[in-house]
Amino acid sequence: MASPDYSDGCMIALYPPPDIAQQLAVEGGLPADELHVTIAYLGHADDIDGDTLREAVAELAARRPFTAQLAGLARFTGGDKDVLVALVDSPDLEDLRRDTLAVLSERGIEVPREHGFTAHCSLAYLDSDEPAPLDRLDAQPIEFTALSAVHGLDRTDTPLADPMEAVAREAFAAGWALSGGPMTRRVQAACETAVRIATEAVDDPDILKATIDLGKLEGMWALLFQRRQEQQDRHTVSVKALWHDLLTRDAIAAMVDRLRWQLGVSETDGPDEGRIRAAALAAAKAMLAGLADLAGFTTVRIALRNAVAAGRAEGMVNAVAIAAERVGQIGLDWNIAFTDAYAAMERLDELWGDAGGWLGRMVDNVAADLGRALADGMENGLSREDLIDAASDILTGDSDAVAFTVDWAMTTAADEGAFALYQSEGVQMIDIITAGDGRVCGSCIDAESGSPWRMGDQPRMPLHPSCRCCYAADVSLAHFANWFS
Repeated sequence: MASPDYSDGCMIALYPPPDIAQQLAVEGGLPADELHVTIAYLGHADDIDGDTLREAVAELAARRPFTAQLAGLARFTGGDKDVLVALVDSPDLEDLRRDTLAVLSERGIEVPREHGFTAHCSLAYLDSDEPAPLDRLDAQPIEFTALSAVHGLDRTDTPLADPMEAVAREAFAAGWALSGGPMTRRVQAACETAVRIATEAVDDPDILKATIDLGKLEGMWALLFQRRQEQQDRHTVSVKALWHDLLTRDAIAAMVDRLRWQLGVSETDGPDEGRIRAAALAAAKAMLAGLADLAGFTTVRIALRNAVAAGRAEGMVNAVAIAAERVGQIGLDWNIAFTDAYAAMERLDELWGDAGGWLGRMVDNVAADLGRALADGMENGLSREDLIDAASDILTGDSDAVAFTVDWAMTTAADEGAFALYQSEGVQMIDIITAGDGRVCGSCIDAESGSPWRMGDQPRMPLHPSCRCCYAADVSLAHFANWFS
């Protein structure tokens, strides 16, 4: 058996992944990038039409990627050269060989049948008395993800893909499009999961309908979370702007001067580090407490009340959207539903108490941030002007404390709005659904895994700041008919 010259040959073959090929390559043997498993060797390339060969491979590649097993070494003898080979074992290889012969025959291409089919990867060509460069090959899996058409020096790799994958992907996309939701990482991950399930359940006559439904469901969740985020972003901007209007550089400078005077610090003196932290926090709290006497402070409270109302309204709409998705009812007009739900919030005096509580938390959070900034600046010996700048960055810059409070307030309100609606509808059992994003923690996963929960026994949402988990339950949609077109 002479070493074949593939430069003018023609074959259908499988090439191992580069890392496996590097492991298999032996000194004096074939280069790693030439190692392959021949499925059908067809002889001289001039005798075979290249386009016909590639069409055959494209048809044969409509199958799942598969994993074979490296099953040890063998040494083929009887030719001009011995051949050291790695044996490759898999029923999928037998199936591929059988289908290859059939597909080629349909195109008028007959495969030379001088040898039987023993799936292998040739590693080296040796003289009959030449020792093998390798004594043993450990068993290990080898994954094949593409089928190659080799026509002379031209090699075309076609990815292996179950034909059901494309159909299932289209079905999921159709469902997602019907939902009107955005494309998110969660939707993309759900699509891959849905496709995998569809390919594994290809004999189920209802699998494509289920895949469409999954696309609609994930699209609905994506739209739900997008709307909630847009509401929170809008109200955060509003509250921040009103908060910043309360603060002037003169007021900040006066606070800094009082703090420096209290600590007995001049431009050249070093601070007494033992007193700094408590004094800085006290100065921050004193300044912020004075804001309550300003007219603009009530405006901030009104903005927070509106944010809480919007959160509750969105939570109610979310609850109805989830219930509608569960029974396959379409046509929810999110904007009409939100406007209606928000109007109902006008009658809830308790929202003023909620807003006051959140405003108190916001002031405390800002005071803590401001106190740390002042203390750090004093300990680092910042000048008066630098201290004023540092305090201004906290109070009138892109304050994390304000955004944090608005986010937490609206997330809590959304969960309370959904829960209140479920209570009014007499729901007995409730689910918790995670957002499937980077905010999901172990507690979120545990809460979702514990679903369904009896109403009143479920964990109180949100489970942590920035939590995006949601309550979900079935309700009668007859009470919300005017929300559907």
